[in-house]
Amino acid sequence: MHSNSPVAAKILQVLMIAMALDSLPNASSAPPETNYDESLAGSFVLPDVLAGPDEVPASSKAEWEQTSRPHQFERLEKYVYGRKLPPVPVAVVGVVERAEVDLGSTKGVRVQAKLRLGKAADAPTTSVLLYLPKTTEKVPVFLKLNFRGNQAETDDPGVWLPTGWVPADTRIKGIIDNRATDASRGSLQRRFPVASMLGRGYGMATAYCGDFFPDRPDGRPQSVLAALGRPVNGELPKDEPGAIGAWAWGLSRILDWLVTLPEVDPNKVIVVGHSRLGKTALWAGACDQRFAMVVSNDSGCGGAALFRRNFGETLGVITERFPHWFCPRLADYADREIELPCDQHALLAMAAPRPLYVASAKEDRWADPRGEFLAAVAAGRAWTLYGLTGLGTEAMPAINTPIGEMIGYHIRNGSHDLLSYDWTQYADFADRTLLGKKRPDAAEAAVEPDAHSKQLLAAFRPDQSSLPVPAPPSAVILVGSGVEPKFTSMAGGPINWEVEEGTLVATRTKSHANHIVSSVMFEDADIHAEFMISPLAHGNSGLYIHGHYEMQIYDSFGVENFTIQDEGSLYRFAKPLVNAARPAGEWQVYDIRFIAPKRNADGSLKSAGTLRAWLNGQLVQDGVTFTEPRSPYIPYKHGVTDYLRGVEQQLKATGKGPLFLQDHGSPTRFRNVWIRPLP
Repeated sequence: MHSNSPVAAKILQVLMIAMALDSLPNASSAPPETNYDESLAGSFVLPDVLAGPDEVPASSKAEWEQTSRPHQFERLEKYVYGRKLPPVPVAVVGVVERAEVDLGSTKGVRVQAKLRLGKAADAPTTSVLLYLPKTTEKVPVFLKLNFRGNQAETDDPGVWLPTGWVPADTRIKGIIDNRATDASRGSLQRRFPVASMLGRGYGMATAYCGDFFPDRPDGRPQSVLAALGRPVNGELPKDEPGAIGAWAWGLSRILDWLVTLPEVDPNKVIVVGHSRLGKTALWAGACDQRFAMVVSNDSGCGGAALFRRNFGETLGVITERFPHWFCPRLADYADREIELPCDQHALLAMAAPRPLYVASAKEDRWADPRGEFLAAVAAGRAWTLYGLTGLGTEAMPAINTPIGEMIGYHIRNGSHDLLSYDWTQYADFADRTLLGKKRPDAAEAAVEPDAHSKQLLAAFRPDQSSLPVPAPPSAVILVGSGVEPKFTSMAGGPINWEVEEGTLVATRTKSHANHIVSSVMFEDADIHAEFMISPLAHGNSGLYIHGHYEMQIYDSFGVENFTIQDEGSLYRFAKPLVNAARPAGEWQVYDIRFIAPKRNADGSLKSAGTLRAWLNGQLVQDGVTFTEPRSPYIPYKHGVTDYLRGVEQQLKATGKGPLFLQDHGSPTRFRNVWIRPLP
């Protein structure tokens, strides 16, 4: 198809509009014949994922590795993605640029390199962006391709702009005449949370997928396939690779370079991708077993979802809209998926015995979340050959409830996107499966709050019927009319939050680390705080008790499927019992009875902490227990100062710590904040 043909140009225009919808993730944009009725999804028998060429299933890891896996891989090559592309030498063009960067709450090193992919002087190139935490140790790294250039992944002004064609998208600013401009910087940074991941000890690497294959139906001549000697015009061989094969090949070439860096742990590079690039991450993990862990985010049809299910996007739809993604043979099985010799559970099984994570989104029915989950269930047999457990269940989990052992899975609230919730689960999963860290609840199961603490909680029933609530005589007022706020900055100096008629207003910062710290330290206490949220930045704020445990403040009014991120939750520990949140612009009130964890003289845990919390007259937490903090954003890690290091040392030595009021980018108001230490 030549773009200078009027008919071809019209077809290309239609295809480009569809591409801008990220493979039609939303049900509202799907074709009218799309099925979203689970009863019409159909029944089928999947091909045996362990079968070898003689259809006899592998019964040992040796049989899997020597016979069945190569056979299943060949089927994926022949029928879905095309033949695996060969490696080429990778060399740096010019010099590797290294620069220290201040990401607000986190300091790191930005590395940028232009890589030549092949020996020829005119071989294709790609620009890689890598952020590393400041440490002397080798670090694990998440690697992903992006849709609109490295500059869209971060607002860092030092990141290079791509020089080639970039897809236009009305939702993404700064792409003019298919070229990226400075205005596009940070437009997709929600998908690349550099500061938080560096704070957890992970590096973050990315490159633009268009460096390897421009994401359009006529992009083959400008792709790396031409340099690799593959046909780019005319009728293609049935097993000729397309964009996904080229993108996956690009990920391996970036890996070739990453493993040479002294800062990178070569055995802990994790490949991750969203949507069509999630399909790519899965195929890259299948082709290149050097990737230590594989992550698919909302990859849907042609990714983690089963072809045989008639639900959401189908094989016929995807190969018609995006003929350049797969090998030509796949389109032959439109409307006859049941005859396809393989299915996507085989693609997931290619990751065994490495850790694999598959994620879905509730509103992303186009990607068939249940089909993704069922594929993960079926793939688990490959892990059993290694004596490992895959998901460990055949029951689909509740929303925002991660599950799994060596295969992880979650379905979160929301639509087709890659969000901080997803990244948190991937890092938690990598912590456990790659870095050997224990599950956070392992220690907590061994210790419970003592009987006295439980009695104190049961008796806590504050009166929240009328605001403001008068402070009891024994309380220490931190914020109140006519009272100088008893708070310091994170550095121990004066606060820069606005004081308006006895009300403190959070000063918003780009780093989300301009918290204020109470000058009053306490161990066990009743905590009272009245607050009013703003609709800006989702009203996000919180009460950080001891700087470790956050009672969430968030714009959650009317949310039905509330989670551990909504108002009333103890963040990362327990979602609220009920949604008691009021609308933005109304005063709200928290009353919390907090019992701190108790420790022995050697620092070992004696008893878990616990709390009971009331929000706007309703009980939202009732005896949740906790020991070590779970959030990666605690002030002692996120925005730490010398002053806070001293506060943390005092907390460890005495069990007494402050109350933090959190800055998370929203101008939350606080009034009538007080603490009553418990005897």
